Amino acid sequence: MAMPEVYEGPDVRGGTRRRLSTGSDLAFMAQAVVAGAVFLATSGMRDDHGLGIDYSVFAAIPLMLLVVVLAAYLYRLLFVLPVMALTRSLVSPWWAAPWTAVITAGYTLWAGAVLHLPYGWTALWIAAPGVLPVVAAAYARHRSLGWSAMAARIGAVTGIALLLCAFGAFLQERTGFAAYEPPRLERAGYAGEWVGGGGAHGLRLGENGEAVAENLAQVAPTGLWDTCSGTGTWTFEPGRGSGGLFDRPRDRVMLTIEGCGPMRDWQVAGTAERPELFCVIGDPDDLHPRYAVTLHRV
Repeated sequence: MAMPEVYEGPDVRGGTRRRLSTGSDLAFMAQAVVAGAVFLATSGMRDDHGLGIDYSVFAAIPLMLLVVVLAAYLYRLLFVLPVMALTRSLVSPWWAAPWTAVITAGYTLWAGAVLHLPYGWTALWIAAPGVLPVVAAAYARHRSLGWSAMAARIGAVTGIALLLCAFGAFLQERTGFAAYEPPRLERAGYAGEWVGGGGAHGLRLGENGEAVAENLAQVAPTGLWDTCSGTGTWTFEPGRGSGGLFDRPRDRVMLTIEGCGPMRDWQVAGTAERPELFCVIGDPDDLHPRYAVTLHRV
């Protein structure tokens, strides 16, 4: 008499034990890559303070990828594996969500007590990157998929997401959709107190054109960071453009301070409710990175 066939779950099918977190590290790395692509694709919606894209960042891509791989492995060990182990103990995959919340709460309480981090944001930063890895691991276990099968699926989804990012960036650049617009203020709107660097730098613009600088950051002739203070004058120069779709000139405050270096061209950034003045320090043709000194209205 033939014995009835006994169903072997996905963890033991084929005589081998499936890894509980199959595909979770791939999902973590994929979401990090897509997040970076989204950040670049939406750069036209943010103010770059005249710096544009620092192309030196591309030289750091190998190091960033290594950091992402290490973070994915660590996240799998400390987060996804405990979630999936506890979920398997209760058989039903629907327990993954509450166990995710429990483990997130545990790490959040530890970070709040030991590192004194805010609970709300800490919980969000712990749980949000774990949603897709846990879903990928649960999907692999439910479908009895190995690492190569999950790599093919996650790679296909990631490729589609990157193509959408590229297409979205192209449309945003061509149409100017939700593009950043610098604020437009009258001359009187710039008179007053401006501070930056956590209060370390100060600038006072008088209504009659007088200017007083206090520890404004600058680059000394030696190439090192320095500060300068003094009195001088300022003038307002409204942005003049051709009126084209992509022509978004900024208003400028032309500053002349005795004893300060060539930092006379301050451009307008921020919003009408919270305007900013910034000055880019550095030569765009130089290999050294450029910096934007930013001041906020008091």
